[in-house]
Amino acid sequence: MEAAGLHLLQTLELVDSPRRSAVARLDAEGRLTALDLVAGDEEILAALPASATVLAVDAPLAVPDERGQRDLEKALAWCDVPAFPTSRRRLVQIHGGIRGETLAPRLGAGRRLVETLPGHVLRQLAWERDHPAGAPPLPLADYRALWLPLRPPEYRPRAGGRAKPAGLLPAHGLLAAVVDLGGWAPDPKGDDWAVIADAARLDAIACAYAAWRLATRGDAASVEVGTPERGLVALPADANLRERLALNLERLRDEGAVRI
Repeated sequence: MEAAGLHLLQTLELVDSPRRSAVARLDAEGRLTALDLVAGDEEILAALPASATVLAVDAPLAVPDERGQRDLEKALAWCDVPAFPTSRRRLVQIHGGIRGETLAPRLGAGRRLVETLPGHVLRQLAWERDHPAGAPPLPLADYRALWLPLRPPEYRPRAGGRAKPAGLLPAHGLLAAVVDLGGWAPDPKGDDWAVIADAARLDAIACAYAAWRLATRGDAASVEVGTPERGLVALPADANLRERLALNLERLRDEGAVRI
């Protein structure tokens, strides 16, 4: 059994230019077995192992609404888990298309397919570094007060901005604590393109870890929000986050605000 993570660059104009999408693969023991930069769709699909039972993707895989945001993003926002508001119109305007949704039938062939959020993966790892994952939940107010100021390392360029090499090694440290990276490490002294490539690799490893955690530890260490038809995200979670999500989802369903 392998788990795989895919950081999928959305901008269609760049699909066949520099390799800025990345695929990471973990074996059943949580060891990194492959870390590839990939470009076009066929190259991405070829990099996915047939033995991978779970694939977590950093890209929207189902986008049902023309405007607004998806139900999963509404639910996560109430739990202070930022997620990019996703609609068909927004993805076309900003990224040139909905590549993840187009690829989803082929990505999910013979395996469990979910979205994940690399930033949250790192934030949850930072939380669990100081709060044991199996501990009983804190009182909600106490949890929120500690969770809100916690932020993952910043290493991704935003929009047309420059890369952020200072965040590469802190992000690497969080992942190296839970994944056997086999000696791989980013190079914060590289040029902008090298740092951007390493950022894609880190995102892919975070996705692969989310897939591995879901495959090996199940609901005890992860939470799924949404449906395959309206968008489904799987996130590493402890009892605090699972409890808070359950409370907010129940309220939002009662109010008719979400259909998940």
